[in-house]
Amino acid sequence: MATELPKAGLCRLPLEILQQVAGYIAEVYRPSLCAFSLTNRSCHQASTLFIFRQIHLNVRTREELQLDVEGLATALSRTDSVRHVHSLALEGFLDLKKPRNEKGSWRDVDPLGWWYSLETNEVFPDDDQVPSGGAEYFVYDESVIQQHSEEDLAWAPVINFIRTLPSLQKLVYNCPNQFPPSLLDTLHARHPQCQLHHLTFRMRTLLWGTPYPYEMALATSPCLYKVKVICTGRDSEADDDFNQEAVMELVAGLAPNLKEATIVNFNPGRGGRSLRRRAKWQGLPGFAPGSVGSLASLSLISSGGFFWTPVYVQTWAKFTDFGSLRRLTIAGPGARGIDGEVMGYIAQNHSFPQLRALSVCLERQDASVERPDFTANAIPFFTAFEPLEELSVSGPLEPEILDAILHRHGRTLKTLMMRPEEVESPGFVGRNRREIPMTFTKEHVLQIQAECPGLEDLGVRVKRMKSSAAEVAIYRSLAKIRRLRSLFLILDCSDWRVHRDSSYDPSFDGEDRDKLEYGYMKGHLREALVNCAVDEKLARSIWGTIREESRGLESLRLWTTGAGHFGKGQNNMADGYLNHLSRSWLIERAPRDDVEILQVKELCRSEREARDASSYGARRPKETEVFRSLWPSKEGGKSWQDDWSSIPLQV
Repeated sequence: MATELPKAGLCRLPLEILQQVAGYIAEVYRPSLCAFSLTNRSCHQASTLFIFRQIHLNVRTREELQLDVEGLATALSRTDSVRHVHSLALEGFLDLKKPRNEKGSWRDVDPLGWWYSLETNEVFPDDDQVPSGGAEYFVYDESVIQQHSEEDLAWAPVINFIRTLPSLQKLVYNCPNQFPPSLLDTLHARHPQCQLHHLTFRMRTLLWGTPYPYEMALATSPCLYKVKVICTGRDSEADDDFNQEAVMELVAGLAPNLKEATIVNFNPGRGGRSLRRRAKWQGLPGFAPGSVGSLASLSLISSGGFFWTPVYVQTWAKFTDFGSLRRLTIAGPGARGIDGEVMGYIAQNHSFPQLRALSVCLERQDASVERPDFTANAIPFFTAFEPLEELSVSGPLEPEILDAILHRHGRTLKTLMMRPEEVESPGFVGRNRREIPMTFTKEHVLQIQAECPGLEDLGVRVKRMKSSAAEVAIYRSLAKIRRLRSLFLILDCSDWRVHRDSSYDPSFDGEDRDKLEYGYMKGHLREALVNCAVDEKLARSIWGTIREESRGLESLRLWTTGAGHFGKGQNNMADGYLNHLSRSWLIERAPRDDVEILQVKELCRSEREARDASSYGARRPKETEVFRSLWPSKEGGKSWQDDWSSIPLQV
């Protein structure tokens, strides 16, 4: 009689194997890691290595910080996981004045109240925040934090907690509060190899001649690995800001281990009220002129009145070796871009042999005069780089530029984000812009599929065409990109042909030719309403159409935008309707082979609901007529907001 072998279970596997399984789950689909840890004692032991590897603390008040740290320390002690903590991130604002029982507000995260908080922050989670143009900003707004001061001592729970972590490798500091001196001392004494990512870096005593000793100690710390700093030529008090010059010298060698820098350039409100010449930068103590650093990542972001010049790029090249860069952001998505002159200068004068990832924003700079050489400058700019693995381009695009990009980089690209944009304002007197934002057709998608065999992450702008068969054909062509895992679609509901294509004839019939306010026809509004009406059912249908043949697709982001824009600036037509209907979505698939489980989330929902609850967007009678011709009132319905639905795809 054969002996029955005991059934193998997860609890019988060696810890090393279970840790490999847990590591795979953490990388592929982290939400399942906690479920895996609850399977049995062995799985729990294997999972703690990854559950507690990265810890985030949201800083609010001193009392809440103490309670949060105590709770975290208890959890780590109970699971014997203190040794597993490799990264600690501190975010929020430590408010020393707020009583313990007062509820938090948006100022906990943004105490200065001037960050440019677009409603698209969930749509573009990886974009760097930039301050809005015209916002007030003060560089020298407070004295330097003193060791053992009230604010310094308020961080004691975090400092004591860090002292207990034997394996801390990374500390991310993203709080507007000044970095506490006692925390810096603890890093130097207990974790000298820990990388400090300081995302709110700013020196406040650069006008002193010799900066305050603590500021120099922080700026030149061997732990300092990454900085993000806001830079202005002159702040709202008309004080000169030299933080950019200071960071350049830190990059060039004063900060020995600084490898990543993000510079956000903008002109603040009231910054130009003084017409005096900017003072001469005196330099940081200890800097050796001519020194050149070797950053691995450099982000130069611009907004609010900052203009790119070849001199600005040349200046940065004097302080860091562009040949060492592996990641480079020039201008950044949605920011002020580089024009043909700057592109030409970079292509002719600089090389980036180690670069693997490039993000760039382009700009025609044609408000007063046409720039016919824009495409001619853009093509050699993109071909000057060695083949890239990641590329993000926003701003004006032309098919010829796309051809050059794919020919040069297609074979190596794993990530490609294309966000075509044009300036909608009409320009100066006598200058009528004719450019229309490029949208990706079925042929463009098939071109990407043919020239980018390794592409895993793609973002493109596609035209909404009332859910027509032609629109469906674009979605189906995307399914042919076999290795695609993540897809971002900008659903373009605009129609710039109305003002920018003299040959355009909408061919509306009957009432659709009737005029609305602002001079547009009812047919223009009808098409805008149909195109921007993207409900969850339509989002799922787009997913299903692509997923039919693209079984590797894991996530789909949809950003519905442009409704009511006709190429001549904002007109406020039917804002109440168009903004309510223009929904954006994130669809994610759980990584299972036996059944498809989707998680569907409306992006920026809280902002939309807040807008709906206000009186935002007046609804005029003629606009209501068009809306009701598409979606009559439902019996028992409470509001027009409950009556609409998307036009199904013509599959």
